[in-house]
Amino acid sequence: MRKLFGGMVLAAVALSLPASAQAQRRPAAAPSPKHEFGIDLSAAYVIPNADGVDAGFSLITPVDVRFGFVPRAGKKMMWEPRIGLNFNTVGGNTTYIFTPQLNMLYSNSTGGHRRGMYFTGGAGLVMGDFGGGSGTAFKFEGGIGWRKPYGSAAWRYELGLQYVSESAELGGFADYIAIGGRIGLSLWH
Repeated sequence: MRKLFGGMVLAAVALSLPASAQAQRRPAAAPSPKHEFGIDLSAAYVIPNADGVDAGFSLITPVDVRFGFVPRAGKKMMWEPRIGLNFNTVGGNTTYIFTPQLNMLYSNSTGGHRRGMYFTGGAGLVMGDFGGGSGTAFKFEGGIGWRKPYGSAAWRYELGLQYVSESAELGGFADYIAIGGRIGLSLWH
């Protein structure tokens, strides 16, 4: 009986050794993401350059979408196309403002493009339709931002300055400076 019991214990130990050795190995590193997808809300204090137009606060929502191309490990620059859409029906006049742009992000932290501080700058177009006419203006912006991990995603905060050029077709809408920020959520793929 002792031999039988001893043989069973020896067999159980022999069978469990490969499984316990496998459990002790370090798990494989997750593959590095290639893209960052995010949605932001923006707010700014707008200072028009036109005479007789007052400065004011602007909240830009619901859609400001960005899609970043994450560089390989160790690279500091990341390119990020952004698209914004503003739809307004105040005062019985429906207006649309579409803003495609391209930004460059420069990571300034050891966290790379997943967490930490970064600098950003970019240029784009402001295309508007005000029900009675439409036009296009140029937009330039720069700022500083931070990513804070949130599970497998990250919160993203940005503060910056934006300039939109003058456009005869857009009337009083264009030709302004805006000081403000964005808050959004980033997901990686």
